[in-house]
Amino acid sequence: MLNQQYIIRRMTDQDLDQIMRIEHESFAIPWSRESYQSELRNHFATYLVCDVEGEVVGYGGIWVVFEEAHITNIAIAESFRSKGLGRALMQALEDVAHKKRALRVVLEVRPSNLIARNLYESLGYVITGERKHYYVDDGEDALIMTKFLF
Repeated sequence: MLNQQYIIRRMTDQDLDQIMRIEHESFAIPWSRESYQSELRNHFATYLVCDVEGEVVGYGGIWVVFEEAHITNIAIAESFRSKGLGRALMQALEDVAHKKRALRVVLEVRPSNLIARNLYESLGYVITGERKHYYVDDGEDALIMTKFLF
């Protein structure tokens, strides 16, 4: 577990430099700064960051539209992985979904991303479908995982 204190808070425009650093180390096809700026203005979306002593070390986003919540992305800086921060962010995103009265949370994950899949399964997500050739960088399929909240 993490020795330093952390807080989970709403993402702001001031976080974007740190977000982009994590985005580029985490994803083959990273989102652009403009995508995040747009998401911060999207009234369906909530983006959170994990802040350790003033440094953004992780982030995640969720859309809640009527009864369904969709995790758009989640990432932890490489040097802060395996410390429970991804779990804390996921639980905070689920809290957002619950407060907005979503009945379920849905996400996509690469079948090859066993660390993420294990985390999601440990939080109660189950595989409910598949999207063929979902990832444009290599054509890998995506597993659809769902957690029912009520």
